[in-house]
Amino acid sequence: MRETKHTEELREYKRADQSTDEQRCAQERHILALCEQAYGLRNNNVEFAKHYASDALAQAQALGFERGVAEALFVQGVVSACAAMFEEALDMLNNARQHFARLNDKGGQCRVARWFGIVYRNIGMHVTSIEYFTQSLTLAEELQNQVYISYALMNMGESYSVLGDYEKAALYHKQALDIALNANDTELQSQALWSVARGSELQGKFREAYEYYRRSYELRTKQNDTLGIGTSLFGMASTLYKQGFAARALRIYFQLWRAFKASLMQLPQTEALILLEIGKVYGDSAKPQRALRYLERALDVARNIAVPSIEARAYEALAQYYKKVKHFERALTCYEEFHRISAELVQREAKQSIQYFRQAFDFERKQQEAEIYRLRNEELAKVNAQNERLLLNILPEAIAQRIKSGETMIAERFDDVTVMFADIVGFTELASQRSPEEVVDILNRIFSAFDIFSEQYVLEKIKTIGDAYMIVGGVPNPLPNHTEAVANMALEMQETVRLLAKSMKINITIRVGIHVGAVVAGVIGQKKFSYDLWGDTVNTAYRMESHGEAGKIHCTEEVMRRLSSSYVFEERGYIEVKGKGVMKTYFLLSRRTAA
Repeated sequence: MRETKHTEELREYKRADQSTDEQRCAQERHILALCEQAYGLRNNNVEFAKHYASDALAQAQALGFERGVAEALFVQGVVSACAAMFEEALDMLNNARQHFARLNDKGGQCRVARWFGIVYRNIGMHVTSIEYFTQSLTLAEELQNQVYISYALMNMGESYSVLGDYEKAALYHKQALDIALNANDTELQSQALWSVARGSELQGKFREAYEYYRRSYELRTKQNDTLGIGTSLFGMASTLYKQGFAARALRIYFQLWRAFKASLMQLPQTEALILLEIGKVYGDSAKPQRALRYLERALDVARNIAVPSIEARAYEALAQYYKKVKHFERALTCYEEFHRISAELVQREAKQSIQYFRQAFDFERKQQEAEIYRLRNEELAKVNAQNERLLLNILPEAIAQRIKSGETMIAERFDDVTVMFADIVGFTELASQRSPEEVVDILNRIFSAFDIFSEQYVLEKIKTIGDAYMIVGGVPNPLPNHTEAVANMALEMQETVRLLAKSMKINITIRVGIHVGAVVAGVIGQKKFSYDLWGDTVNTAYRMESHGEAGKIHCTEEVMRRLSSSYVFEERGYIEVKGKGVMKTYFLLSRRTAA
């Protein structure tokens, strides 16, 4: 009897242990499910994502579930990154990395490295982001995990696209896509197709981009991925419109808008962007009046959700609309709002960039692991030491990057560029009649508008001298249609000065000179850098401006020949040009209207 009683007790203990083990396994599964839910909601609903991740972390810590703690910290870092809370994201990701390292979980370390790269890319530290993506790729290759490899390659391609190295970006995107298409993972395939599409669109390959967007859309439709379907459709509409298929693009934008209104997702920013694109398409149509209601609604949504970047775009589109329907006063008002908000954004982004660089520096300085951190600290120390110097000097981004990388002598020849000089006629007399504050305010409003145009047409402002403004197309980065871009900017400048003069009741106009050819470009100075151009092309462009006429855009014969098929010119005839002799020149009047 005693033996039987002892056996029963042992069985009871085993049943209790088994029940406890099953209960713990269920708790662990629940924690990992919470992490998965939080990760899935990272873009759609940040608040819910944060709640699930925090709940998962608390439960994992209470249970002593190390893997659950690591996953919850990782997801918290990802959600913070998606919410642009970069300092918090870096801290959470670092904690997650330490837990994954203790578990010897290389898959977790691979995912953390990838998201470190994404955070640094969003901050603007692209060299550091590529190094983290490389680390993620190395770990993925050790694991022979094709999904992780493909994502790392995609991210590297996106970073190189931002840096303007489209050839290298295309190589990484193709490798990522090849792997994805051979994997049994439709989510990976759709993302890889979308990344290739985006890279193609940035290069101006709109037909190719449309095809990749379409393929990603088909896969995401099968997955019932609402957000993914929307981004693919948006890309399809964008590339169709850029190819001239406005009606097809409009149908897709309306399809997106209807789907948005029918969905439960609270994404007003998305609605504003859709409305903005619909308005822009209508604005370029034969009946531009249809654009107004959509552009005004986009502006209202942007104001309600306090997203100034969309608000600025809405004002710009409204200004273009009013200009087209010849409501010039309203156009000017919208342009001024666009310029004001854009200037505020530039200042805000500059302050944020400094803040993020400092936060990243503080974060990296705390790390005591491995050689890779020493290298990061060196890079961040250089950025921190040179930051004030770069802020004091107007340098092209590509040139600033080269200086940050250690180059001390920057000088190169560009065989084909377009140089433009512009001078404000009547400003000297105006300055003698106004207070210093008024003079600076007027000049600031004019040059701020010019600066925005230079960004819009991807041109490089070289310098201002008094009331003169110098711009170049094709330097330091190649620009396929640099002469067209400069011509477009010149026409915009001409119209802007006319509107400002009318609005402010001042007697000023602009005189512009344009020439094309070869230049030498380089950086001079030790304490204060200056990026400048030299050569006969520069001198000739300057002579075109100085020998021009008020209110007109004076061009050489070479400029006319390049643009005559798309722009209207008036022959000025032969004139004596100082230092050049007799030259045949032309006035640029306008773009040619479509037949």
